[in-house]
Amino acid sequence: MQSYFLRKQLQLKAASTKPTSHSSQEPGPTVPWHTGMTKRQEEKSVQYHQERVDRYYKIHDLAAKRVDVANIARQVGLSRQGVYNYLQMKQPPERTRIHRPGKPGLEPYKDYLIQRWNEGCRNAQLLYREIKAAGYPGGSSAVGRFIAPWRALKGEARSFKSVGPRPETMIHPDEGKKKRPPTALQVAPWMTFKEEQRLEWQKDYLSRLCETDPQIRETYELIQEFTTMLRERQGERLDSWLTRVEQQGVAELQSFAQGLQKDYEAVKAGLTLQWSQGPVEGHVHRLKLLKRQAYGRASFQTLRKRVLRCA
Repeated sequence: MQSYFLRKQLQLKAASTKPTSHSSQEPGPTVPWHTGMTKRQEEKSVQYHQERVDRYYKIHDLAAKRVDVANIARQVGLSRQGVYNYLQMKQPPERTRIHRPGKPGLEPYKDYLIQRWNEGCRNAQLLYREIKAAGYPGGSSAVGRFIAPWRALKGEARSFKSVGPRPETMIHPDEGKKKRPPTALQVAPWMTFKEEQRLEWQKDYLSRLCETDPQIRETYELIQEFTTMLRERQGERLDSWLTRVEQQGVAELQSFAQGLQKDYEAVKAGLTLQWSQGPVEGHVHRLKLLKRQAYGRASFQTLRKRVLRCA
């Protein structure tokens, strides 16, 4: 469904800022940026942070009892360097957001960059050196990319000189923190999630998205109906579902339905019966894996022994 949502870029953007129906008098907040974590991943992140906090208190408690670092490391399951890192902390570790590899976090320094821009600083290298001295771990190119939209928005030419503060060039903090809406690649899998698997802001976003376009709402209902058939084995609803897809007219869903119809009997049996050839396919995959591992290096007798031992 990614290709379908690529054609709905305007709706994806509109849903990120459109207020909900129950708060139409005031504009709703923009959809927060998401790194791709599902609700389960979010819960794991919270659990991991709590484990780090508990480990922090345990290490400091043992250190207060004058337990040596080697014994502390054995008790908490860390290296000695890890114990030293915890002992250097003055307070429990904060939960940090996950950043994509190769993209150091600029988030803690954005307020400062906005402040310096409003003061008249237009030199990206100077701004980079200032936040670098404050502990920023990334490179200067990220700072240049961050302030580039402000130059275009405020009509500021690329310059290394500072200018006097002017009201027309001021950047509001909310304006500087504006995030782009979720992409088609992100929205497509959300449509197949169970209700309890989505984060609250994802639920609100999908609700607004369905309000912006009746076709998206109907597509969402069809996808949810099929996933329910798949999870609850309601194969008797397959015929009516195929009819609705044919009448709706979304090319991606119609292509998917045509693929199902090519092997209709097997698909309906898979959606209805509790038995499947999954275990057989698993054994076939295991046998092929063992055969490929021994190819050119072992005899048939050795392969036979490996197969029987793993059985």
